[in-house]
Amino acid sequence: MKKVWLDAGHGGTDPGASGYGLQEKDVVLKIVKYAKSYLEANYKNVQVKMTRSSDVFYGLSKRASMANQWGADLFVSAHANAGNGKGTGFETFRYNGTGGNTLKFQECLHKEILSTMKAFGQISDRGLKQANYAVLRETRMPAVLTENLFIDRKEDADKLKDSGFLKAVGEAHARGIAKYLGLSGGTSKQPAASKTKKEAPKKKSSSSGGRAIVKTIQSTLNKRYGLKIKVDGYPGPETRKALLKGFQTELNKQFNAGLVVDGLWGPKTRAAAVNVRKGAKGNLTWILQALLICKGYDVNGLDSIFGSGLQKAVKAFQKASGLSADGVPGKATWTKLFN
Repeated sequence: MKKVWLDAGHGGTDPGASGYGLQEKDVVLKIVKYAKSYLEANYKNVQVKMTRSSDVFYGLSKRASMANQWGADLFVSAHANAGNGKGTGFETFRYNGTGGNTLKFQECLHKEILSTMKAFGQISDRGLKQANYAVLRETRMPAVLTENLFIDRKEDADKLKDSGFLKAVGEAHARGIAKYLGLSGGTSKQPAASKTKKEAPKKKSSSSGGRAIVKTIQSTLNKRYGLKIKVDGYPGPETRKALLKGFQTELNKQFNAGLVVDGLWGPKTRAAAVNVRKGAKGNLTWILQALLICKGYDVNGLDSIFGSGLQKAVKAFQKASGLSADGVPGKATWTKLFN
C-alpha cells in the first residue's frame, strides 16, 4: 500500500497570493481535492491524506512533520504563483541539491500536469526548479511543490476560475503520482454502506461491471484505433484516454473536426462534440456505451445501438452528474463522461 500526502498551500488566516477575485488558498484546495478523489477512484493500493480539507492554517514545519509521522511515500504541495501581473506559466520545485527519486518524481509530475494544462491553451513552461522551501527541506520522502499558473495574471487567472481546468489539473497531479509509483488501475475508495446500496441497481448486469466486458472494450480500442493499451479488465485512466482518442478519431472521420488525437479533453474537443440520440448506430454510440460501462452503468449490451437500455443509463448518469436528464448526451454530458 502506497501512502500519498497532498498539501494545499496556505489556508485560514493565510490567503496566499491573490488576484482577479481569487485567493490562492481556495484554488489549491480545489486542486488537491480533485487529486485525492481521482487517485482513490482510479487506482488500487493507495492511501491519500491531505494537510487540510477546509479553510484552516497549518505552519510549514507542521505540514512536513504530519507527512513524516504518517510515513508518506510521496509529498506534493500545490500552490499558485504571483508576479505583480508580469509572470505566467507552470513550474515545479524540489529541494536544493536533490536528485535521484525526487528528480524522477518531479519530472513525472511536471510532464503530466503541463501536458494537461496545454489542452486549455498556450501555457509557458517555466521548468523544473530547486528551492529551499521548508516543506521540501523537512519532509523525508520525495517531495515536489507545484506552482499552478499566476493568480495575478489575467490570462492565467481566467483558467484558474474555470472549474473544469482545476479538475483537470488536480487529476493530472494524481496521474503523475500514479505513474511514478507504478499504481495499477482499480479503486482504493471505501464507499459508505448507503452509497453501495444506491449504486447497486446500476451494476447488477454483467455487462456493466465485469472485467470481461472491460477487456473486450480495451481489445477493441487497440484493434479499431491502432492503440496498445493494457487489456487487464480495469477501467482506469489509460482506458479512458484511449476512449477519448477513439472519440476524437470518430469526430474527425465523421464530421471533419480537425482535432489532434491526443486523448486530452480540451476546448476544441468539447466544441466538436455532437449530440447522440436514441436510434443512433455506430462507433460513437459504442464509445458512449463503453464509457458508461467503465463507470459502472448497465447499458444493456455493447452493440453500438442506442436503444432504451442505453438511454436509461444516460439519464441515470446525467442525473447523478447534476445535468438535465434528457437522455441525449451533448457537450455537457460528454465532458462529464471523459472527466
